[in-house]
Amino acid sequence: MAGRALLGHRIRTIRKDLGKTQAALAGDAGVSAAYLNLIEHNRRTIGGALLLRLAEALEVPPADLTGSEEARLLADLEEIGGDPLFTKTNLDKQDITKTLGVAPTMASAMVALYRAYRSANEQIDALSERISYDPFLAHAAHDVVSRITSIRSFAEILHDHSDMSQEQREKFTESMAEESERLSSAASEMFSFLNSFEGARQTMLPADEVDDLLYDHGNYFDSLETLADKLRPKVETDPDHGVFLADIISYLKKKHNVELHRETPEKLDQKNSIWDEETRSLYISKAAPLTASRFEAAKMISRLDAHEEVEKLVASPRLTTDKARQRARESLHGYFAGALIFPYSSFLQTVTDLRHDIEMIQQLYAASWEQVCHRLTTLRRPGEEGVPFHFVRSDIAGNISKRFSASGLQIPRYGGICPRWAIHSAFLTPGNIKSQLVKAPDTSTYLFIARTVTKLGAAFKEPRSIYSILLGCDATYADRLVYADGLDRENADSITNVGLTCRQCHMENCNQRAHDFVET
Repeated sequence: MAGRALLGHRIRTIRKDLGKTQAALAGDAGVSAAYLNLIEHNRRTIGGALLLRLAEALEVPPADLTGSEEARLLADLEEIGGDPLFTKTNLDKQDITKTLGVAPTMASAMVALYRAYRSANEQIDALSERISYDPFLAHAAHDVVSRITSIRSFAEILHDHSDMSQEQREKFTESMAEESERLSSAASEMFSFLNSFEGARQTMLPADEVDDLLYDHGNYFDSLETLADKLRPKVETDPDHGVFLADIISYLKKKHNVELHRETPEKLDQKNSIWDEETRSLYISKAAPLTASRFEAAKMISRLDAHEEVEKLVASPRLTTDKARQRARESLHGYFAGALIFPYSSFLQTVTDLRHDIEMIQQLYAASWEQVCHRLTTLRRPGEEGVPFHFVRSDIAGNISKRFSASGLQIPRYGGICPRWAIHSAFLTPGNIKSQLVKAPDTSTYLFIARTVTKLGAAFKEPRSIYSILLGCDATYADRLVYADGLDRENADSITNVGLTCRQCHMENCNQRAHDFVET
């Protein structure tokens, strides 16, 4: 949302590079030259149809106008400004925008510094809590105190009884030496434990680094799409009906001599799958439904056939730790699996014809709700783009585990999202689809679609994991989605005013506010 403050500057820059006058561009876009002048000076917010007309007139994809990198950076800066840390600083939004325009490197440095600050605080909190409740530390601390008390007792006895026999003195001295050795060992164990937290220090969470990698590529990886298209004819036995699990099992056996086995969750440490390279065996949980089993098997093809392409992408400087690189690998293998199961061009045609009716798409591709939603966010091939969606997955406690946005909506990184978003209320009606029209603080409107998904437990008494998934797009594209049918987009009462986070939201009299608004 906030990134649109840079839209005018980007339009003006591209127009001048093309050698076009304001009057010429205004005429092509169907607006007055005076109105375009206001847009170029960021005095008018635009979106939807006008944004598309301007992009067409400038002969660039709409995403080039919005400037996703600058938009994310600006959104981060505005969200940072909402932290109570800056309550007395009075960060002005115009100053933030000017800083980004004049000194983008300085703006990036500020975001990096804030991330380091957040990371350090989180690690301090985790360490404090660990020290308070960890049984090992409690025992170790008690052991150290006991050894010190014992040594002190022996020392006092030796000091106060000078007439002690040599044999007794040697006995106490030997006991002191033994206790000192035990004290040294207990202290070493404690310090080793505490020092283990040193290696955990990082300036950015692995999940955030992977998010940045996906944003950099617009959640579209052409090399993986190309490879998936090349391999699919070798995997599927019936092109008219798609890729079945049996096809993948047969391909893995013939091409890579890999056997697929079903195993109980307990033997897989509650993981969906485990790969044993020594025996060339892929073990998939018996608790995994057919859709998840096929996806795990397709990821195995990626590990074996797309390894080189994935490693090239994982070599990105965005990823600074082994944990981030491993997380990125899993994400990219999942991307390849989606590309293999849902062929780009035919899938795009199908979802367009069905107006993005996800349940219908599920039936056609024998896929899960989440798999279909994921694939919809990856339809960003230049010249063959689908609807630009945003995607958020949250658990019932409000923890966001997945996020991506190509719609212009900025999804908060550092705090909980606005409680008015349908992603929260979807938990009240599990399994039902909730459609919602919302208006953001910058007056742009979006269509939200939210629904819960349930990950089944391994057995009767095992708990089930419930998530809420929100898929959405700019309201300009609403006619292309079946979920907008029946929604009155002209009636203000049918549109929910939402914010990003409470600290960034200036809406008054909101009875769902969790934190005070911080003026920036």
